Amino acid sequence: MNNTRTFIAFDTPAEIKNDIEIIQNKLRSAGADVKWEHKDKFHATIKFLGDIENSRLDSIIDKITNTTKQYPPAEIIYDGIGVFPNRNNPRVIWIGCINPDGIIKKIKVALDKNLVADGFEIENRAFHPHITLGRVKSEFNLNNLLPMLENLNFEPQKAFIEEVLIMKSILNSKGSEYSVLKSIQLSKT
Repeated sequence: MNNTRTFIAFDTPAEIKNDIEIIQNKLRSAGADVKWEHKDKFHATIKFLGDIENSRLDSIIDKITNTTKQYPPAEIIYDGIGVFPNRNNPRVIWIGCINPDGIIKKIKVALDKNLVADGFEIENRAFHPHITLGRVKSEFNLNNLLPMLENLNFEPQKAFIEEVLIMKSILNSKGSEYSVLKSIQLSKT
């Protein structure tokens, strides 16, 4: 393999992952045709890079590191259950990640700006950090799931993100497997 499928993300603290999994299990009980994510994948993507040629990977990782490490830890409030694109046509079910201090958005904008010269496009869609719970595969039992989405709530939980992760994604017949290529500590100063 000459390419590495890559994205930049922040992880979710273990105790919050456990609480998210409880909500996910309640939604799972609707019996809808949803591919539910394993709790090990409860991260929020900052920027998806796609396939990077292995010969370029180290220099891209260095550029991401130099861009990201200058930012301080970010406050994240995990709050609410939502869907993309909308409640009438749910495709992705998620828990929101609110960043009141705006650090994560600043990191995203800086990464977009600093990686464009390396061939990575700036995303035009609005940036909404979130934890993906599952992806809807068909309309089967959606009539059971939709009322649950309306009535369940994920109570806000606060955490401080002290590192940004450069992740590797390997696609296989069971979905995708993630591993950390590099952890970048955010600045303490």
